[in-house]
Amino acid sequence: MKRLLLIVLVIVGFTELLEAQRYPFRTFSIEEGLSESVVYDLAQDDEGYVWLATGYGLNRFDGIRFQNYFEEHGLNSSRIRSLFKDSEGKIWIGSEAGVNYWHADSIHSVPALSSLRNMTVISMYEDRLGDFWFGTDGNGVWQYSEGQLLTQYSTSNGMVDNRIRAIAERDNGEIWFATREGITILRDGNFVNITEDDGLPNQRIRDLKVDENNIVWVGSRGGLIKYEGDQFIQLNEEDGLVNDLVQTLSITEDGGIWVGTEEGASFYDGNAFQNYTVESGLSTEMMFSSMLDLEGNIWLGSYGGGVNLFLGNYFANYDVEHGLSSKLVTSFAKDGADRFWIATYGGGITSLENGTFNDHNVNSRLPDNQVYTLFTDSEERMWIGMGEGLAYIKDGRLKVFSDREFPYPRVRNVMEASDGTYWISTYDDGIIHYRNGEFFQITSDDGLASNRVLISIEGDDGSVWIATYGGITRFKEGEFQSFAIQEGLPNNAVMNLLKDDKGRIWASTFGGIAWFDGLKFQSITQDDGLPDRVCYFIHQNENGLYWIGTTEGVVRFDAAEYFNGDPEEQRQAFKVLNKEQGLIANELNLGAVYEDEQGYLWFGTVEGLSRFNPKAYKGNQVPPKVHIVGVNVSGREYRPDERFLLSHEENNIEFQYAGLNFTAPNQILYEYKLNGIDNGWQQTSARSVKYPSLPPGEYTFQVHARNINGAWSPDIEKVKFTITAPFWMQWWFWILMLAVVVGIISLFYNYYRARKMIDIERMRVRIASDLHDDVGASLTEIALQSDFLQAGDADTEFKKSLEQIGKQCRKIVSSLDDIVWSIDARNDTLGDLTDRMQDYILHTLESKNMQVNYDFDNLNMENKLPVSVKENVYLIFKEAVNNIAKYSNGDRVDIKMENQNGYFEFLIADNGTSGKGTKKTGHGLRNMDMRAKRIGADITINTEDGYSIKVEGKLNTN
Repeated sequence: MKRLLLIVLVIVGFTELLEAQRYPFRTFSIEEGLSESVVYDLAQDDEGYVWLATGYGLNRFDGIRFQNYFEEHGLNSSRIRSLFKDSEGKIWIGSEAGVNYWHADSIHSVPALSSLRNMTVISMYEDRLGDFWFGTDGNGVWQYSEGQLLTQYSTSNGMVDNRIRAIAERDNGEIWFATREGITILRDGNFVNITEDDGLPNQRIRDLKVDENNIVWVGSRGGLIKYEGDQFIQLNEEDGLVNDLVQTLSITEDGGIWVGTEEGASFYDGNAFQNYTVESGLSTEMMFSSMLDLEGNIWLGSYGGGVNLFLGNYFANYDVEHGLSSKLVTSFAKDGADRFWIATYGGGITSLENGTFNDHNVNSRLPDNQVYTLFTDSEERMWIGMGEGLAYIKDGRLKVFSDREFPYPRVRNVMEASDGTYWISTYDDGIIHYRNGEFFQITSDDGLASNRVLISIEGDDGSVWIATYGGITRFKEGEFQSFAIQEGLPNNAVMNLLKDDKGRIWASTFGGIAWFDGLKFQSITQDDGLPDRVCYFIHQNENGLYWIGTTEGVVRFDAAEYFNGDPEEQRQAFKVLNKEQGLIANELNLGAVYEDEQGYLWFGTVEGLSRFNPKAYKGNQVPPKVHIVGVNVSGREYRPDERFLLSHEENNIEFQYAGLNFTAPNQILYEYKLNGIDNGWQQTSARSVKYPSLPPGEYTFQVHARNINGAWSPDIEKVKFTITAPFWMQWWFWILMLAVVVGIISLFYNYYRARKMIDIERMRVRIASDLHDDVGASLTEIALQSDFLQAGDADTEFKKSLEQIGKQCRKIVSSLDDIVWSIDARNDTLGDLTDRMQDYILHTLESKNMQVNYDFDNLNMENKLPVSVKENVYLIFKEAVNNIAKYSNGDRVDIKMENQNGYFEFLIADNGTSGKGTKKTGHGLRNMDMRAKRIGADITINTEDGYSIKVEGKLNTN
């Protein structure tokens, strides 16, 4: 009887303990974006998204945001009742109007399933043969085979009931159907029904699952039923189940069973139930659906409270709603009676016994309820440091030191040294050394770094290390030595000290942590990977890990990994546990850490206290799956799975991405890179990045993610796009601009050249006029004067000289006339040249009575000739005519000139025979050859059959 009573008391105490603490349930409902608070079913796809079926809409969740889908997105109905992921990764959606499925980012309908459009599909399953089974609410079950066959099975075919709530399959191929009237099994092509008459403890079935051992677990209105070895075993409230009205079941990887009921949830490990209710953190009592995600977390869909995500029972939380006297928890200790005490700021001290908080009337006798520290010494005295003084409890009796005995307020810490003396830290009065029943004050006047002392510890060598707001002071053998920033501390405001299992002294400060290497402190800050600069305490637990209290949560620090790793591994030595993992608040309190005999860590925060089980915390080894969820270009959305082309004006781009991790979605670290812009991988915790004013080019944006435990996403997501250059940067535009520039230069050049040519022509006309008018007139006058003098009385020799002068002047005038004609710009056309040639023929050959034939038919008489061409062709012509006049015995001269397509030809020939055997060299012939070369032409002189000269070549005659 006594043993039974003891068992009952233990069970009652354990139940009270569970009810007094809150577990880290994370709730998502309408406030967070869920379309409705009733969650009928849950599923997770291969991409990592969690899908939620509600009475108003389908929801996809990435850990931060919900995406809602309704009929306008393709659903048959917005009243979703069931979800199922098949072997191909499709998410099947059962609604009150049949079935849809989600695949490739869109909702699809199946024409072959149109028969279900008037039915409510409440369960779905894919068997090992690939056939689908759709359970309805009153129309039996439908088999969908090979994408086309649809067969209905109902009570008329032998099923026990037409309302099919769940479907599962055993290893032997049996398909089990859960109904409100029992279980139907499809065995060897036949239906076998099991009801209460066949041994089923309760035939109103809501869910059933088959575990890895082929055991069937059945959720009924009479509790949890286990089917093994052809036998049903019922577990209900008498066995510890939170409620008999079971709604949903989920099986964990290690074979545990989550049971959702109408009064909370239970976890069955095969031996006992652990229950969770609203008092434990659930949003509401009635659980409607459940699911284990890829990270091992349990999701519990509720009726009216949204969905609850439970990360594990490694954290248990206590706050004022559960009886804690104040939410500001400052210290922990166990007294000599093995009672666990909690110090609070503003609520005094309270003990936690069997889930109940009790101050045992201590607070009413304390001078102050602002308690900073608790400490139990070797004599089992529990010291209490307060804002108004010092006290201790021994054997249930309270001793308060009077102001006369201890006139030092704001006691922050009490430390017992190995010599049996005590060191009492005060906030403004230095440190008090208590020995032989007397208190001795030590202040900055004695060598202390500051009078604001927070804690002291003893080193292995008997030295006392004292943490102050001015640095650390070491007291050894009567001497003080201080350490500050100059000696390696990251900050002079030191809040906590620790001696680790290797005897090293550690300090936590307002700027990070540091350890003493024997000469100075070596600091570890945010630059080294420490998540926060403000460190309220540092503690080493039994497995050697360090725990640091910050304003961002508790940091687990693996010093071995830090000291032995490369820079990247050093950063991964820090892991943050905060509200996402279940900590009651992110900001810890100074020195508020305690490790009990079971290895549990107790943390005091600004919102209450958390009890943490390091052995149960496995972290999250599942790497996040990262997705690029959106690309926004200047306010326009693009699909990230397609390569897109942008204009140069669409160069303000924002990439949105998500790393799917439900354990700690806000602690995902992303690395991203835009090729051509970023030199290397950039790190951020934000879920988007913007690139304004990108230049034209081809780009590839890449991103991957790492979870809190350092596991990187297996794939790097990419999106490719091109920004086209504006037309003024296109290659054809540059060619066009080059052509325009060349054209402009050519225009100016031609204009300049034309102006020059006009100026030259004007100059040529002026020179020709001057030569004709001045020089020609003067020479003519000389010739006339010589004629006049010849008519006078002069001797014969003088008259011969005058005659010679006259002839020479007339010869010069004749030559000058040719020069003037050549220079004069008014004589540059082919017509001018042919006219000149004809005048010279008439003048030279008139006395010879020769017939002259001209062939100028193919000439454009308006074409102009360059001065050099005109002059040299004409002089060659004159030389040829003079030779004919002198030597030819013929009676006909042929003159031909052609100019076609830039090719020039001039031919003059007679029909005489006097040229045969004559010399082919001479001064005149050399002159003609020289003149032809001047204009780049070829000259042919033939004296075999008469006399002919031919000049031809590419000449510019335009």
